[in-house]
Amino acid sequence: MRNTTSALPVYKNWVSLKLVIVPGVLALGTAVLTAFYSWLMIFPAIFLLMVLYFVYARYLFSPKGKNIQAELHSMLIEEIEWDGKGKALDIGCGNGALAIRLAKKYPEASVAGIEYRGFSEALCKQNAEIEGVSERVSFKKGSIISLPFEDDEFDLVVSNLTFHEVNDLRDRRELMEEAFRVLKGGGVFVFQDLFLAKKMFGNLDPMLNKLSGWGAKSVEFINLSESERIPNILMTPFMVGTIGIIKGNV
Repeated sequence: MRNTTSALPVYKNWVSLKLVIVPGVLALGTAVLTAFYSWLMIFPAIFLLMVLYFVYARYLFSPKGKNIQAELHSMLIEEIEWDGKGKALDIGCGNGALAIRLAKKYPEASVAGIEYRGFSEALCKQNAEIEGVSERVSFKKGSIISLPFEDDEFDLVVSNLTFHEVNDLRDRRELMEEAFRVLKGGGVFVFQDLFLAKKMFGNLDPMLNKLSGWGAKSVEFINLSESERIPNILMTPFMVGTIGIIKGNV
């Protein structure tokens, strides 16, 4: 059923507001201290530049700006090679944006989304209702380290810019092994993340070899770090300058 109201969905901005607030507070604090320590004058300027950068980044990611958030979802969806029949899972669904887009693209599929941090089931359901796919999308709060799903439950598993945010796991690559557990034989996976960040995921080739050892029958890496679809100002190491897609099937 299509939405007939004028309501708009509410999706979380990938650039956290905390990235604006923290340097803003530091800028004010160090500005006060310069009255006593003149050598600190450079720091308010640095923190102010950080505020301006992240404010602009939030604008670029928002629907009112360049909607880079939706563009990244499109880049992931374009790499999915699936007939659209069966069950799909979005790991780290946020407020449901990607899961809902999958449901709209694949009308014969049911889609599940899982999130832990900042999860609001009510908001996810509201967005799905507004987008007209509420009957085929479900959302659950749970750990992505130990997914609350059965083995071989899904035909498609996707994740967008989620794995790198998990800090309570020594090896983030194991998140993909857990994703494979819930994926049926022959199922498709497409993960988009900061896979070129060696401190987070290690070297690329050993990581891809690990995926093969965990049951992936085909694995492909797509380097998006020079994509013209993403503004250069966002292609920094602390934003999406190390982004790429890992796709394949098990």
